Amino acid sequence: MSPRTTGILILFYAALSALCQGLALAVPVLKVPFLGDAWAGWIILAGLALVGGFLLWRGHRQWQFGPLTLKQLARFKAIRRGYASFLILIGLVAVASLDGFIVGKRALIVRYEGSYYFPFVTKVLPATTFGLKDDSETDYRKLQQQFRDTKSANWVLLPFVPYDAKLDTPEVIVALHEKEGLIYAEESTEPFDGRAYTVFRDKPQQKRQEFIYRHGLKQGEMRGWNVAGEQVEKAKYEKGSKVSYTDYSDGKAAALEGQAGDKLQAVIYPPSLPSWTQGHFLGTTSSGGDVLAILFGGWQQAIIAAILYVTFVFAVGVIVGGTLGYFGGLYDLIGTRLIEIWSVLPFLFVVMIISSIVSPSLFVLVVIISAFSWMGTTIYIRTASYKEKARDYVASARLLGAGTGRVIFKHILPNSIAILVTLAPFEVAAIITELAALDFLGFGLPPEEPSWGRLLREGTEDFNYPWIVSSAFVAMTTALVLVTFVGEAVREAFDPKKFTTYR
Repeated sequence: MSPRTTGILILFYAALSALCQGLALAVPVLKVPFLGDAWAGWIILAGLALVGGFLLWRGHRQWQFGPLTLKQLARFKAIRRGYASFLILIGLVAVASLDGFIVGKRALIVRYEGSYYFPFVTKVLPATTFGLKDDSETDYRKLQQQFRDTKSANWVLLPFVPYDAKLDTPEVIVALHEKEGLIYAEESTEPFDGRAYTVFRDKPQQKRQEFIYRHGLKQGEMRGWNVAGEQVEKAKYEKGSKVSYTDYSDGKAAALEGQAGDKLQAVIYPPSLPSWTQGHFLGTTSSGGDVLAILFGGWQQAIIAAILYVTFVFAVGVIVGGTLGYFGGLYDLIGTRLIEIWSVLPFLFVVMIISSIVSPSLFVLVVIISAFSWMGTTIYIRTASYKEKARDYVASARLLGAGTGRVIFKHILPNSIAILVTLAPFEVAAIITELAALDFLGFGLPPEEPSWGRLLREGTEDFNYPWIVSSAFVAMTTALVLVTFVGEAVREAFDPKKFTTYR
């Protein structure tokens, strides 16, 4: 496949993905850029369009690799552990791109009264579409069971894992009561652990406030909403005492207190063992989520985060590091001092502050992490640029009248950015670890988003349900080991020092 053909395919994919997003169609593979965040999706599509346009404009009819590059690729393939890990990762990415085709609560195909519906790629279909009285979105698991019970000619085909990555389990609502300053569930002698909430009197289906309880006391984050479902407040509790509070509504949140009901209630999701009959192949969590579906959603988040993170870090690193190394002098002196100052800023405190103000999305989290992670790449590129600008071919280009832009982009950077190939796998491992760590500490994605870190935290809080922590541990360890094997193989294959003899 030639570069121009590759550019056409990339542009075609970007156009189809944008069209499906505009039409609200959730087509597998085409919806991959929008799995994490809408902004992230449009940025990814813009990047793909630029790459495709560049390949179409400047691409050759055939790929032309130099003899050195061909030798490096051959060395990489010869390292079986790294090459096999690379193929496995590509396969896992391909599986993640199938999305709702293998994991999701929407049916793949519904045959009803002679007509066929494809809910997993179309807009939300209300239950009235299939003869039910409910106007809300169809519960396809119940619809399938209903067709089976009535021995109807209609049928429903569900994905392999018929549960969504976001809390998707039948609810069991219980009332809570206070006793001696602690909160207890009905018919329970142990203080309540988990999430509890109040609702609006006039709109019982809408939550007013949601709290987290540990041993019967408020512990952790509180969130509050208005009747329209918009978040208007946020607070944090420690051992029953409020330690911080943020009002997003300019003081209007306090007026909503009188509209809430008096009862405190909770949705109880008893963690269940792995079950093939129920479709919970790795069991469920105490929050009601299917473990395998959460692992799948967390892997999708990791892929999107890795793409954005590597793009941001490398783009800033190449631009800043390249200019610092090429121009040097006072510009380099001031730039390196600013990098040293920026590198000592407390990253975790900044994330905590932002998380207390807003509920960060995946795109926001990646931007924050990237803002504190570009310095390492910058130093590498700066050093390589310093080395390259002193070589004879750069002096020859200047003598021939080449301008600054041509010298930097045509000569120095192409010979400096080769190091990025060896850095990329380790950057991917870094973003996966950092996202999981932030979610584990409670400063990452919103609670309803699938996350490996939150799954690890839930599993370590109660070892009575070993399938939770073991599943998260195995998934994260497998991903990091595969990425590390690829990184080691790339470094061994592309590091010139290993295959150069100095005299």
